[in-house]
Amino acid sequence: MWRWLMPLLIVPAILYATTGVWAGRPPPLEVRRVTPVTLPEPRDLPELLARLDAWVAREVPLHHATLRPGLTDAALDAFEARQGVTLPPALRALYRWHDGGDLFGLEFLSLEHLEFNRVSWAEIAADRMTDLDEGIASHPPGTIRLLYATGDWLPFLHDGGGNHVALDLNPGPAGRVGQVVTTGRDEEHRFVLAPDLETFLREYLRRLETGRVTVRRLSGFSDEVWEVRLQEPGGRAPDGYGVLADLFPAFGAAPERMDTRWP
Repeated sequence: MWRWLMPLLIVPAILYATTGVWAGRPPPLEVRRVTPVTLPEPRDLPELLARLDAWVAREVPLHHATLRPGLTDAALDAFEARQGVTLPPALRALYRWHDGGDLFGLEFLSLEHLEFNRVSWAEIAADRMTDLDEGIASHPPGTIRLLYATGDWLPFLHDGGGNHVALDLNPGPAGRVGQVVTTGRDEEHRFVLAPDLETFLREYLRRLETGRVTVRRLSGFSDEVWEVRLQEPGGRAPDGYGVLADLFPAFGAAPERMDTRWP
């Protein structure tokens, strides 16, 4: 099994510095003031993505500069043919918009890296190490299958340490196909963050535009590194996190506040 697990830990780890979520780091060098805006709900997904693009370009230009050009429908069709899946329309739209970069407070994976990670998780699952399934918990219960690994995830976000936010193509009996979930080697407690990707994107944009976000430049790095962190109720944006759901407070089944046992 470990021959498949190591790429999940080593290859993406070089991206970890961009997330800025190490626990116990020094105080930030600068906190950027974010001005809330009052706008109607986006009419459709293209407007939503255009507004997200504009927000990132305005508030975190260094992150915007990392966003790669979007993919063609032909490239997305080729991925579907190789992987034997049909991408949800919102995921196709996301990758037509940009093919990865620094976004959502994590690493938004290129489609190439999404495919690499999906194949790696499928190969781990094929080893049938069922003892690894024993500690897995689903929030809400029954929505996520209690499996350590499966090829039924489309992992589009990564924390650099073997954990993902993914679309779940084969949920538990109480779940929905295409739900947005947390998964990964450290994610024994897994959370449904949204019933589908568009709902996830709408809630994320809503948090940004209403100012429920902290943008700060991190100290301790040789290069200029910025963090985008959604706030808990009351405006707190804690350093570090215990599970990926802490980065998305009150999304779906995610708790409103970070577990205080974590730093």
